Amino acid sequence: MKFTSTKIRSLLGAAAASICLISATSQQATAGQLHNGWNYGIDALNDGSGGSSFEIKGMAIKETADSIFVALTGGMPLTGVTNGGAADGNIGWGDLFFNFSGQNFQTASNTNSLFGIRFAGANDSLAASTGVYSNVKAASVTGVNHGYNSLNQYYNSGFNRTNTQGTDLSTAQAAYNYFGQTTPILNVISSGTKVGDITMLTASQLTAAGLNFGHFSAAGTQMIGFQFNRSLLASGSYLANVFVECGNDGVALAGNLAQVPEPSAIVGLTLVGLSAAGSMLRKRRSVVK
Repeated sequence: MKFTSTKIRSLLGAAAASICLISATSQQATAGQLHNGWNYGIDALNDGSGGSSFEIKGMAIKETADSIFVALTGGMPLTGVTNGGAADGNIGWGDLFFNFSGQNFQTASNTNSLFGIRFAGANDSLAASTGVYSNVKAASVTGVNHGYNSLNQYYNSGFNRTNTQGTDLSTAQAAYNYFGQTTPILNVISSGTKVGDITMLTASQLTAAGLNFGHFSAAGTQMIGFQFNRSLLASGSYLANVFVECGNDGVALAGNLAQVPEPSAIVGLTLVGLSAAGSMLRKRRSVVK
């Protein structure tokens, strides 16, 4: 049997495809609520103290080979809402945090082990500008936003419901264990090193990327989304969370980000593919002799 260059390329392509399939399968995120490539954390309904503007309904995160997509939905606009009880007359979103440390939030903050993302340019974050930050320490701005001193105060005000911090921190005790019971609600970046920028996305762009909060009956009146370079975050298991500035609601989401292959690893996979293709050719030649 004669092996043409076309057949050889076909064998090489099949080997490479097999390696890519194995690689992609091993990088799938592990989380509780996956739908159409997005990982969802769904918040309890009617737990936004102060009304619908302070209601968070859910958060979703999607990972691709080169980007991280984040979406939030609820009643809070990106620019916040007017409130006379706030020092600046406005209450809005806090910052988004990623914790890869495996420690509780307070410990990770105290050791500057968090990643933080300021996505609302008008909020009270101490980060200089919107973007992604590493080596982050968090701070609380609930006191200047007519908010709650602690989660304990929030829950004792009548908001002790299942999934009040989302499906991945489904009880008050789970939230206390992670955030602290009587300590301040840390909801903005206090310090850190900016490592990159974010790109804001429209609702139609998010939908085109496969986002669908409606699948969980959790679509809010406001949809906020952004994306940033995958390389700006660590890899492995994480817990992400965000509160509004007053601490009147929050949501957390557990997930896992894939390990980004090193260039040497990619070369190694290519060599394995070539070796596999060569082995296939030798076997087929021995059969037709």
